[in-house]
Amino acid sequence: MNNKKKLLFILVTFMVMLLLTACESGTKKNELTNYIGKSVAVAERKTGLKLEEQGTGVYVAENTVQVMAPDKKITAITLMENAGEFKVYGVGIGMTKADADKLLFDIFGGEIAKTISTDNSAVTYSYLKNKKELYITYTSDKETVLGLSYYEDSAGREEDGAVANAGQLMLKVGDTKVYYNEAMVYLKSAQEKYEKNYGKDIWDADILGNGDTFGNMIKKEVIKQITELKIIREEAGKQNIPLTEEEVAEANSYAMAHYKGISAEDRAKYLVKEELLQKVYSDNLLANKVFESLTINVDTVVPDAEAKQITVQDIYIANTDFDPAGNPVELTTEEKQAAYEKAKELADKAKETEDFYALAETNSQADTIEYTFGKGQAPEGYGEVFEQAALNLKTGEVSDLITTDNGWHIIYCVTDYNKDATTQVKERIIESRREDLFVGVYQEWAKEYDVVVNNEAWDAIEFE
Repeated sequence: MNNKKKLLFILVTFMVMLLLTACESGTKKNELTNYIGKSVAVAERKTGLKLEEQGTGVYVAENTVQVMAPDKKITAITLMENAGEFKVYGVGIGMTKADADKLLFDIFGGEIAKTISTDNSAVTYSYLKNKKELYITYTSDKETVLGLSYYEDSAGREEDGAVANAGQLMLKVGDTKVYYNEAMVYLKSAQEKYEKNYGKDIWDADILGNGDTFGNMIKKEVIKQITELKIIREEAGKQNIPLTEEEVAEANSYAMAHYKGISAEDRAKYLVKEELLQKVYSDNLLANKVFESLTINVDTVVPDAEAKQITVQDIYIANTDFDPAGNPVELTTEEKQAAYEKAKELADKAKETEDFYALAETNSQADTIEYTFGKGQAPEGYGEVFEQAALNLKTGEVSDLITTDNGWHIIYCVTDYNKDATTQVKERIIESRREDLFVGVYQEWAKEYDVVVNNEAWDAIEFE
């Protein structure tokens, strides 16, 4: 081979090697499992992704990739709609299930569970093996990849069989993992409660006017509730506060009744087993026990001055009127004078009558006649003048005519010390002290736990 041909051969070979290296490099950098155990910064540098922190340990490249890195090391990856060339074990958005199965078989074997979306538009397959969890959602019609989530725990995890049919990882509180089926137990309970009171259309309502739906608000509350329960359960062990055999039996009894009330269809759809419900009820009973144990010595002395409740009856004459739309309308001078004269006349009658309630029922312009309250708790709109006049009365006394911003009142004191109501207020004050004490303890506990939320998985849940 002459020198010219030899040089040409070397150049061609070199170019081919460059192309192969570039292809290999591109494939390697787009394979996101390569970044498990590595830092977010490394993943950004290698992939070119811009990962913004969305919460503790959760980083998102908008509509492309989400990663979880609770200890600054990536442990989970989610491919989103615009993931493009990014892959997990070679599987990417838009790939067919047939092609994905070929890539995954040597790693996971077959899928272990299948979940159909509530509107039947998508199917999620679960894969689990050797500390690796993979969830792939396909379109129902074409069976192409819509989304993918992958989790790997190098520090160890529960036995595979324990979560084989638990669904997707939804939340991690410290080292405790919460899967789809457990999350749905809490969500379905909340759904049943709120739909019973407000109907099925409540979930899309923006009741606070801040652009957030009621459904999203409840999801956040459920995440908060589960987080608290898991932290309390962990701390119960440290505080040596276990459930007794009787309490465990009680939790199991609740779980059995709950499980029997779930249809076979919902058991399959939400992956619910009786053992899961036993854990849920145990967590809740244990949380109550921890609360009782840690707050049992709270100060239970509540002075009467702080809690005393009185009961009064009231005749109210307004100095305004209302139009058909319910808007207040100022009385004329003549009308206001007539109202005042009527109030004075009723004040005189109130001093003489033996049945104040009947007089009030016939003449008062308020819907309510009798009120029980304490200091700082006057009926809404009646104000401090009304409250002070009522608190100054002794049992059986009738006030003079009381003038307030909204009109006139004549007050009769049924009792200047309502014992039952006062006892109830004292109990509420003591309970509030216990709650304040426990909240302080819990907040210190919570500082020691990293909480990682799989927002994509929660967002995908719909209330049907």
